[in-house]
Amino acid sequence: MIAVLWLALYLPALPLQAFSRALVETAPVVVYEREAARTHIVARNSMAAKIGIHNHINLATAHAMCDGLVALPREPLRETALLEQLAAHLAAYTPNIHLQSGFGALLDISASIKLFNGAEALLKHVQNTITQLRIRAHTVIAPTASGARWLSRAHRQLLVETHIDEWLDDLAFDCTDFSAQCIEDWHALNLHHVGALRKLPTSALAKRFGVETINALSRAYGERNEVLAYWQPLTRFEDHVEFMDLARESTHWMPGVEQLLISQEKFLQSRAAATQHIEWLFRQGSIQHTALSVDAAQPIYKANDWLRLLNARLERNPIAHEVSRIELTVERIDSLRFVETDLFERHQETDQNWKSLLHLLKLRMGSQSLSSPHHNSNALPESRAEFTSDTARNNRLRPIWIINPPRSLSKKEIDHFIDSVHLRNPERIVEAWSQPDGQAETQRDYYIARTHDHRALWVFRERLRNDWYLQGIFA
Repeated sequence: MIAVLWLALYLPALPLQAFSRALVETAPVVVYEREAARTHIVARNSMAAKIGIHNHINLATAHAMCDGLVALPREPLRETALLEQLAAHLAAYTPNIHLQSGFGALLDISASIKLFNGAEALLKHVQNTITQLRIRAHTVIAPTASGARWLSRAHRQLLVETHIDEWLDDLAFDCTDFSAQCIEDWHALNLHHVGALRKLPTSALAKRFGVETINALSRAYGERNEVLAYWQPLTRFEDHVEFMDLARESTHWMPGVEQLLISQEKFLQSRAAATQHIEWLFRQGSIQHTALSVDAAQPIYKANDWLRLLNARLERNPIAHEVSRIELTVERIDSLRFVETDLFERHQETDQNWKSLLHLLKLRMGSQSLSSPHHNSNALPESRAEFTSDTARNNRLRPIWIINPPRSLSKKEIDHFIDSVHLRNPERIVEAWSQPDGQAETQRDYYIARTHDHRALWVFRERLRNDWYLQGIFA
């Protein structure tokens, strides 16, 4: 019979390590969390600890203790992503991995000990892995999952293959999973260790503090089995909704779309994952169906973001039939990769926002409506030569509608507005950076002209060829 052994990996500074392993010792850093009306510290680095900052104190108190304190809001999604990364590496030692938010991981290593020549050798392999990942963790091997989890909060490294009772009896309540209220009540009864609590009569303990207290103790000491949900690698996501009656309008079936996207968001968020591609299938029974693919410029998981992209797609490709069933499928799922926090550099976040905007415009207007910037080896800064009259200074208005590319104007069209143009006060632009290599620079004089039907036009004269073009129309 194989002896049951659990390996607990406790990450004491998980909220902080999720931001950056390099940031941990560069400055006094704390991570805070808001609960109701209170904002308290949930993690701090050694520099903050030396100042006297402890977990659970108020954020304002921490700032009063250190002027240069760096305070970061807690991001559970980052923590989940770190645990997912850790589980992917630990899967080399056992497939039975349980992740616990705010704690770390529990590994059922019962069947892996013989493969790695003993529990001590396996423990060294795991420690080497977390060292390579630059993760600081406590590692404890014990016969029960709850016992290993409790002991890992008190010991940085421990191997207990038998007689876990002796180790748990001396454990302080702060290392357990019991509520703060229960711990406070036990301290009032002069109880400070798990062993003292266990000596109390079972019936009296259950009557005052609940049956779950007895069950938790039984699981930790191995008197009751513990069932845990094991981590699994990322797989495809699929879901559907059906309508009792045919949905004739988009307003009728759109709530089903929102329901599917919320379900997808919960799945991806629980795994700190995202996707750039989803597939929709709108069915009208077995009569007809419409398939839609929606892509994002970057991996996203939020339902509102995908709904915005889908609406932009539906503006160009509406569903032309009634709908009885909607199916959502996600084949390509990627783990979220958070860059290490940089307190001063924000260009990566800005670049991602621009990419998202560009992709949304392509969905709404079509890929042919937008052109990408091109590189010109002869690029020069734009120079603007303007007349200094008051009329020229005021001639800075820009039209609502831009004509791209500018439309050439015929002589008849020019005759209609030429009298309204102040030819002595142009807005002159001379530049070379936008021209293909080897071509002459652009020299344009811009004017605001009015037609006989009182429309305002933005026109320019190409000085090198003396040709006139329409560039925009004012509202």
